[in-house]
Order: sequence, then C-alpha cells, then structure tokens
Amino acid sequence: SKATVSVLNWLPRRVAPPPPHTTPYTMLRTALAVLAVCPPALAADGARFIVRFKDEAAHRSYAALTVQDLANGTIEVDLPRWHAVAARLSDDAVAALEADTRVESVEIDHRRSVQAHAELEPRGAPYGVAMVQADQVAEAAAPSKKLCIIDSGLDMAHPEFAGNGNIGGSDDPAGTGKWSEDTNSHGTHVAGTIIGVQDGAGVVGVNAAGRLPVHIVKVFGRRGWAYSSSMVGALDECVDAGATIVSMSLGGYRASSFEDRAFARAAADGVLLIAAAGNDGTTRDSYPASYDSVVSVAAVDRREALAYFSQRTAQVELAGPGVDVMSTVPRGFGPGSHADYGSKSGTSMATPYVSGVAALVWNHVPACTAAEVRRALGATAKDLGDAGRDHSFGHGLVQARAALDALQASCGAGAATPTPSTAEPTPPGQCTDVTVDGGAWYVSNPYYD
Repeated sequence: SKATVSVLNWLPRRVAPPPPHTTPYTMLRTALAVLAVCPPALAADGARFIVRFKDEAAHRSYAALTVQDLANGTIEVDLPRWHAVAARLSDDAVAALEADTRVESVEIDHRRSVQAHAELEPRGAPYGVAMVQADQVAEAAAPSKKLCIIDSGLDMAHPEFAGNGNIGGSDDPAGTGKWSEDTNSHGTHVAGTIIGVQDGAGVVGVNAAGRLPVHIVKVFGRRGWAYSSSMVGALDECVDAGATIVSMSLGGYRASSFEDRAFARAAADGVLLIAAAGNDGTTRDSYPASYDSVVSVAAVDRREALAYFSQRTAQVELAGPGVDVMSTVPRGFGPGSHADYGSKSGTSMATPYVSGVAALVWNHVPACTAAEVRRALGATAKDLGDAGRDHSFGHGLVQARAALDALQASCGAGAATPTPSTAEPTPPGQCTDVTVDGGAWYVSNPYYD
C-alpha cells in the first residue's frame, strides 16, 4: 500500500536527538500541531503507530494530551499499563520519536479483522455441540472462570441473552459503539456458540445453562476491523474484568512485537488465550493466533474434514466445528422467518467451540492452571489427518469429556464427576429452514495489513 511505501521511506532516516529539556509531551504536541496545519501524505493515508515509552513518568507526562486528541482522532488509544499510545503520525514525527532516548519503540499498528467466511449451505441446529462432547459434560453449578469475548459486541436484547445477569462488557474506546449492541453480527454469532441457552428454542451453546460469567469487549464496528493496539487494550479490559479465558475470532497477517509481548504476559499471568487461525486457506500465519502464547484454532466441517479456507501452519493447535455453524445473530439480521438466527463459516466459528469447551471443563477443575488446561485440551483432542500433531488440525478436534477426565486425574484429582447433560438437541423445526440471502450480512475474508 501507499502507506507501507511511505513508512519504508523513513526507515533508514534518523534525526538528531531533541534538546535535553524536550519532553515526550512537548514533542508529541509539536508533532501533532504540525499534523493539524499541514498533514502529510502518510497521515492522510491513515497510517497508525504504537509509541511505547520506557517508563511510567514519560507516559504520564502527556496523559492530558491523550484526552484532548482522542476527540479529534490524532491519538487513538491510550494504553497506560504498557506506557504506550496508538497515534496517527507523520514520517518526521515517527523519526523524532525513534531518536528520543525515552521512547522504547515505535511500530506500525497493524489491522486486525474478523475471521468469518461466506458459507454456502446452512443446515439448522448446531451440530458442533456433540462433536466436541459438550453434550457429555454438565455446566458447573457455580462457574468461577470468566470468559472474555473480544469482537463486535453482543445484541443483549436478543432473546437468547436478554436477562442474563452473568454477562457484562466494555465499550470500544475508539468509538465503534456500545458493547451491548452489534451492528456487524459477528460477535453475537460467536457468543451464541458459547452460551446459547438450552430452552427448547433457538440454538444450544457449549455452556447451555446460562451460568457462565462472560465479559464482552467491543473492538469491531460494522466494517469488522480494528488494530493490534485495539487488541492490547481489549486484553487489558478482559484482565481487569477478571477473565481467565479470552476468545478472539479475529486476526491479521502482520505480527506486532508490542501485541506479542502483551499476550505473552497475560499467558504467563494465567490467562488462556484462544484465537482463529485464519481463513485464507494458505500456509501463512495469522496473528494473534500464531503467537506462542495463543492457541490457534482451525476449522472442520460436520464430517471432520478440514475446511477449505482454514489456514495450515505450524502454530495450529486445535480444531473446532467451523462450517455452516448455526448460531445467534442480532435481531432481524438473519434471513427468512428465523431472523434472530443464522449460519456462518470460518475459523471464527470454530474458535468459540474451543474457548467454550475450555470454560466448560476448567470450571469443574478450577485448581488447574491455564497451562494445564491447554495441555489437556491438546493431549485429549481427537486426532485427525496425519498421525500426531500436524499443520492442518494441530492436535485434533477438541473433546470436552476426554479433557475433563484427564484433568480430574491430574490437577483436578478429587473433584466430583459432573452428571452428563440430559439436554436434547434443538427440536426439529427450530431454525431448520434458514436460508441465506446472498451472504449480505457476512464479512467475507477481509484481510488487512
């Protein structure tokens, strides 16, 4: 892109360090003032950077500027936990910041997008619940492990979620709207796979009793993309809300060292991170799924065959049902007479099956660590494709009952075995005649760098 070319132009260039009395605050104020008067081509193209300072004092020195410039769109996100800010900067501003000894790093803020793919043949009630053995494990009576979904929000007025007091959320600081609203449909679909209630109507989720504590962080608007800095800010929201599982049906092709560091720290602090492997059907890595700290999820169909669009990489760790997945959509978004439900395909749809199983299992053995749960999910997965771990399926299809049995025999020794669910699949006729009107409400493989 033109922005990328412009960035490459400044990479070899360096400027003299600013005078000793120059602070990050005055330096950024000067740079942003120049942008306001004569914005260069790079800023006009929307190039966005993550600026990280070396200590808290440097970050605090321009905190007031952050509030001021959030309003006019120059500084987009403040990340105090990381002494960083995401901002739109000119070539000269970037070079000046790189030369300052108080600045640790300046890197491009890469885009991240939802990982939903246009599907072809919706076929009614979810088949994935039985495939992942979620119908063999009852939801814990008092789940303590909270799951956080980073996505496009959730239609809280949907009959599947209305009145569920175990759902909370955080609005997008970038201004895409309230967490309890979803103009994209992606986030509502993901949530239905995890917590759709078994009530004889609609769809059934992996955790179908309505007891799982869930936190929704909105980062996507109607267009279905955000930035790597948005992911870090959303991760902070998840951690602050007490989540120990983070589900991310999203990704992008460019790695970010800043984002990588944030996810690595969260994993080290005991958070289980799960993300979509990507929908391009190639061997190219997608991020954040391809960071070592994150479980990368591939998609399979109802016959346990790899979806044609699913990425094939060394980072793929687990697989979940991701083709023609029936779930919730914002009221009126779906086609036909069942306008509150619809079918989508993508590694985005496989990811909530894996994160939902992680929550279902972990809440029965809360003494186990995130690392132990991650290992158990891999060790007990149903091997698909080549024997052992491979680039298409990872360890294989996630299995809830098998993982729980393994955890109870190790870190969860002595825990009571839950009574298998007696819930029946959604009765015939419930959302079985849904058709798709050209896929108008799907985000079809939108990759950005």
